[in-house]
Amino acid sequence: MKLRGLLFVTALLMNLISAKAEAILPDPSWNEEMPSAEITGEGKTSALEATPESVAVSVAPLASKDKVFASAYFDTLSILAANNACSDFFGGPEAAADVFSRLIGKAQKNSLPSMVAMHMTGRLVEIADKRTNSRYRLFDRVMINSNGPFYRQRVPYSFAQIPGLGTFQANTRQVRVLMFLHELGHAIKGDDGNWLLPDDGKDNELSRRNSQRIEEVCGEQIKALRSSKQDAQPKNY
Repeated sequence: MKLRGLLFVTALLMNLISAKAEAILPDPSWNEEMPSAEITGEGKTSALEATPESVAVSVAPLASKDKVFASAYFDTLSILAANNACSDFFGGPEAAADVFSRLIGKAQKNSLPSMVAMHMTGRLVEIADKRTNSRYRLFDRVMINSNGPFYRQRVPYSFAQIPGLGTFQANTRQVRVLMFLHELGHAIKGDDGNWLLPDDGKDNELSRRNSQRIEEVCGEQIKALRSSKQDAQPKNY
């Protein structure tokens, strides 16, 4: 990696770690979550060219309110900002960490059907970033399902199990990171001009294969995350 890229990633992580340390993270007793992703862009796509000074990256606002989200957010950043096969798949540490911060920085927690994991919708903006040599798209709204696998193992007020993603059970540290990386794959274009993961919002089998693809590439880093006490005692009510 070029020195400029290394300095960028180092500065980004320092800012994020500092913000994490200062964040007030109340314990969300109404813990819930979601499974496969849906993408529905509305209106025309705007095209922008980003420069290093164009937009500052900040910590996702939801991280200061939701301890579960914050843990998954920083877990994912720690993987993407390092040199490994996972960050390479997303264009390298500098591009991967930058795009992830911008995409998930828009995240909100919403109540959706239990079989929906995340939902990205609204006006699309496609960005060409000459600094990181990356192309990606952002949506107006990124919603995490409070009734899906990000937060729950069971359907609310039911004994029905919510399926996980890949080989990971719902409502675990690992599945949350897999979900974030799955969404990131829908946002970044590869060298061939196609999205790293094809849109799968209406196709459960394609969504399963996309999650499998991310686990094949990033599984080593995801599995290295140690299970937390919260994963061992999920709230399912």
